[in-house]
Amino acid sequence: MIVVRPGAYRQYPAGHNRFALVLEQRFRDHVRIESPSRYGAWDTVTAEPGRTLTDVLRSDVPQDSDVLIVAQDDRLLTAPDSEVGPRRTVAALRAGTGPLALDQLGTLLTSLEKTDPEALGLADAALGDAIATSGGLVLEEALTESVAKMAFTAPVRSRTGTGAFRPGTVRSAPAGLRGLDLTGDGAGGTDGTGSTAVPVTGQIAVKGWPVVRAREPRPAACQELFEKLTGLSHYPLVLTVEDGTVTDMKATEPGTATAATALARLFADDRGHAEVTGLEFGLNPAAPQLPFNSESNAASTGRAAVSVHLVLGELPRTAFQLVLDCATSSLTGLGGTAPLAGAGTAPAGQQPRRRMNRVTAANCGCH
Repeated sequence: MIVVRPGAYRQYPAGHNRFALVLEQRFRDHVRIESPSRYGAWDTVTAEPGRTLTDVLRSDVPQDSDVLIVAQDDRLLTAPDSEVGPRRTVAALRAGTGPLALDQLGTLLTSLEKTDPEALGLADAALGDAIATSGGLVLEEALTESVAKMAFTAPVRSRTGTGAFRPGTVRSAPAGLRGLDLTGDGAGGTDGTGSTAVPVTGQIAVKGWPVVRAREPRPAACQELFEKLTGLSHYPLVLTVEDGTVTDMKATEPGTATAATALARLFADDRGHAEVTGLEFGLNPAAPQLPFNSESNAASTGRAAVSVHLVLGELPRTAFQLVLDCATSSLTGLGGTAPLAGAGTAPAGQQPRRRMNRVTAANCGCH
């Protein structure tokens, strides 16, 4: 039996007296709530197949509640802010499927207990200040000798999901994700500053567990695409980026060739998927990296102090958005030497091995 301990989740702000756990039906007999001293009332809501979070909030979850959702179905993981309401604090935790789903869920729930929102807030502020004053960024990877640069003279809008969960909207759990918008349209910006497009040019090595997001609830399609990208967890794929768009790819092993083929097909369907629309940074050392399509893969620091991920596509303009880890790359400020994120921030003894595998060109069809 998996135990949910809401009293240990420091990401929920103080003030609410009620806790609600929303579970997909398949978890009903496997998860229970430990009596929390922090709350005067708590309840478990089982969501039958086909139900939406909007429906659940309207009929089963009172206002003034802290809510944790455990589900794989996208329809249960998001709802309009107007349905959440200003008096609910809602966190959504995506669960996996298959024989390891319960073990993975237990790992994710443990990470919620270990997450320190105050520490995340401090790390987020420090990274935001460093980026704002950098004048631009350089992403380098020694194994493949990949280098990409992006320069900006005006503040770049960013969004943050670090620190505490906030009332009025659905937040992904575990927390710990900062996003940097490179499109210049201000989508996702929350700081009120102006922004201009930041074109990325160079080569970028992506390696690590990806995250696949979709414009519409399409769990099967997301899972299929995720599985085709899983080779990136073992070997890097080198993307050539010109003026913010992927134009070529090179695979280092057959597993990444499969990923390159999947990306090429996605780019052919809609060239918007080939656009580099942002960077995302993982700040949560308690968040695990898992072999399924979990937002925890982006929020996790991995082996670094801060992880860095490349974002391709932009929801809802494109059908999918991909978050590709750059686990063996280091991010510095333009003209600087101190690493801001990536492998260069890893503690001693956890730096990536300096060994290069055979590199073969992938017929990506980007041109």
